[in-house]
Amino acid sequence: MSKLQAVLLLVLANVLWGSSHAIGKLAIESFDPLILAGIRVSIATACFWGLRFSGIAPRESVPRRDVLVLGSLGLLTVACAQFLDYRGLSLTTATDSSLMIIGEVISTTVLAWLVTREFVSPQKQIGLVLGIVGVVVLTLGGAPDSSYAPNRALGNTFVILALLCESIFTVLGAHYVQRFQPLTILRWTYTGSMLVWTPVLWLAYTTNQIATAPWEAWGAVVYMAIATSVVSYLLWFWVIRSAGASLGAISLFVQPVVGSLIGLYVLAEPQSPGLYIGAGLILVAMLVATLADSAPKATEAPHVGH
Repeated sequence: MSKLQAVLLLVLANVLWGSSHAIGKLAIESFDPLILAGIRVSIATACFWGLRFSGIAPRESVPRRDVLVLGSLGLLTVACAQFLDYRGLSLTTATDSSLMIIGEVISTTVLAWLVTREFVSPQKQIGLVLGIVGVVVLTLGGAPDSSYAPNRALGNTFVILALLCESIFTVLGAHYVQRFQPLTILRWTYTGSMLVWTPVLWLAYTTNQIATAPWEAWGAVVYMAIATSVVSYLLWFWVIRSAGASLGAISLFVQPVVGSLIGLYVLAEPQSPGLYIGAGLILVAMLVATLADSAPKATEAPHVGH
């Protein structure tokens, strides 16, 4: 695979991830955030098992103890992260939500330092500070609340908490990333989260909350489940195994750019000087932080909450 091919595939994966914020905002108009998260995860879980039985995903044996640990991590990283993410998206804009990805860079770095005393370079420290300032400026000085985004500050906080859940898995699950294939980890973490989603979806079905959704909303959910939870990961891990994690880290910069552009110019979300200042600081922070490490650990682990 040439470097150009690798870059294009990584960009495609991040475009799919970046678009999920706008697609999710559209789906939330028809689904409660909890139900939306449950449907998306259920479809993605079925896809991961389909890949396993079809032979596309590796057939590796996972000891029962590890299955229980991965399933338990799934309750935190998939169940909590997905619900917090969609709950936050229902209160804020897709633009804000996509830019909040800097929160994952910040929390993963801080947790890695606290847990493993991983070295944080001065350049990355500068990026983290810029990111924190950008989040504060964006949240406090962005577009005013409206019926479309009724509580941006609270919504952004929920999104940050969702990313914190993902960061916890990135740090605590690093041991498993070295032992098992990424798709195997995703399969078991998503399966573990079904302990939450099965009763949620059953309740939604029995109370007729699912049947009333229009086909456009179902199309959005299927897109998020397949394109952003499955296809993007297949592209991501396939490329970084040959191209290296450093190239993958830099490509993450595409996500907030795509997400914010779709939010601003496709969904026509409200704009303000504070939004542009905060977004500028966050994008610079992303670039500085991702260039700071030649092979950052965060890119080696699957981000299960995307």
